[in-house]
Amino acid sequence: MTLLLPGSAALAQASAAPAASTVTAVAPVPLSNLPIVAIDLTDADPTKNDLSYLNASKDNSVGATVNLVDGANPPNPAYTITDAPATIKGRGNFTWTLDKKPYQIKFKTAVGPLGMETTRTWVLLADHTDPSLMRNKLSYDLARALDLPYSPESRFVDVKITDVGGEHILGNYLLTEKVEVGPTRVALTDPQANIVELDQNYGTAEPFYFTAATSKRIFTLKDAPGGVGATLTADQAAGWASTQSYINSFEAALYAPTPDWTKISSMIDVDSFLKTYFVHEVAENYDFNRSSMYFYKNGPSDKLHAGPVWDFDLSLGNFSAQSWGGDPTSDYVKTTTYLRAKVHNWYEQLMLNPQFVAQANALYTSTVRSKVTALKAQIDTLKPELEASAERNFQIWAGSRGYGPTTYSNGVTALKSWTTSRANYLASAYGSSLPTFRFAAHAAGIGWQPAVSGGMIAGTIGESRRVEALRFQILNTSLTGGIQGNAYVQNIGWMGYGATNAVVGTTGRSLRLEAVQLRLTSGLATNFDVAYRVHVQNIGWMPWVKNGATAGTTGRALRIEAIQIRLIDKTP
Repeated sequence: MTLLLPGSAALAQASAAPAASTVTAVAPVPLSNLPIVAIDLTDADPTKNDLSYLNASKDNSVGATVNLVDGANPPNPAYTITDAPATIKGRGNFTWTLDKKPYQIKFKTAVGPLGMETTRTWVLLADHTDPSLMRNKLSYDLARALDLPYSPESRFVDVKITDVGGEHILGNYLLTEKVEVGPTRVALTDPQANIVELDQNYGTAEPFYFTAATSKRIFTLKDAPGGVGATLTADQAAGWASTQSYINSFEAALYAPTPDWTKISSMIDVDSFLKTYFVHEVAENYDFNRSSMYFYKNGPSDKLHAGPVWDFDLSLGNFSAQSWGGDPTSDYVKTTTYLRAKVHNWYEQLMLNPQFVAQANALYTSTVRSKVTALKAQIDTLKPELEASAERNFQIWAGSRGYGPTTYSNGVTALKSWTTSRANYLASAYGSSLPTFRFAAHAAGIGWQPAVSGGMIAGTIGESRRVEALRFQILNTSLTGGIQGNAYVQNIGWMGYGATNAVVGTTGRSLRLEAVQLRLTSGLATNFDVAYRVHVQNIGWMPWVKNGATAGTTGRALRIEAIQIRLIDKTP
């Protein structure tokens, strides 16, 4: 007899707790064309061989026997796993609270399922909040295409668990590698090496965590050679102390009033930070600055590396709000301070450095753009491959998802539309031909703030401070021209366009900017648009305008409090 497990009420937002629902018997559904992971609960303690026990707590570990059958016809014998002893337990934090549970399988001996690397520990991601089922897969594959070290391999499978009550068909899962130290995973060899996780959501529940001195963000010790137990070995303790000190030193340099790029870049593997930045920027990942952000050091003498990437089910337009990653034309990762609360903003700080911006633009042209464009074709390829499994998955969990589009087909259509718009926008916002544009705001009570890069935000939000003036700088271009501005100023009105790259507004007179018009000149105007929007007293963010249009208000005595400006390639 097949017992199926529908689930909870709608997921209204990422932090909402799911409500319980009535378990309903559903007729068995034929298996799809995907590989099948069949898990028999065979623990020596027979009281544990019940799916309800396994699902009662993510810490409940149950002995099991695992079989994997390739979905191809005929099956590939090399992909088959037969009667492999293992243990299975739950995993995840928020995702564990949902009806369709994610799991971790630890085999007694290392296996390489479906042609992937050989290791003992594998994760079954439920993707219960993703109506397309593709978001984690697309993001992991993008990271792998960018050659970001240790990015996880993954394969789609169907899962069924057999317990004392019979067979439970659980639907579509993504079988993937775990973020951990290992010769075929994160290959750290120094005895004092470690992987750390930024985890602002759940970090204080971990046995080993600390709060960084400058950012006040929480980092946990995720793994180290030999595995992390209840107590650390001498080498692990020394390595953990060293990494804490290193992160504090790095943050001191990163958040310095006048950042020294030579020092900052000597402390990190810039290439891995750039590639990690783009994976999250492409996906507009909701979780990127809150949790599941990993970094590693191969001992005290190593630099800090970014990665592996993890956790993208709430990305690629899975929310509609801009601050949650819903706007495909948004500058996302580099605007965290102003658009998100209580977040990690290392990448925003890195983008203040024109050298990092220039390297990001070069990398986008040489490597990233083609991989992002390829996401659309990957979605088209995956849709028919997953269709039978996905439809069965939707039937099993009918009434439980309650999230996003109501059908798999609609979910995929929405994903592709968003991803296409995202690829188009990023092609115009990044590239080796794009100048490095920097601007700064003069704010009441502060004076000139540090310059920010194109797409970022200058000024303040929530502090009731007026912006009084703006200044600009354009680097890394052979094109002629610059930027001109016209300001509508308190008690003055429109001041008229000034010289190229001249200060817009006033300083030392305590006069608020109320509206601005910006335009490019000469060769820059031929090749690029300047787009901008302002955050206005009592209004908030106003719509984007470009190329000399008015942003702000006139005749209403309302101050501009912040401004976002970006250059856009006219022919990406």
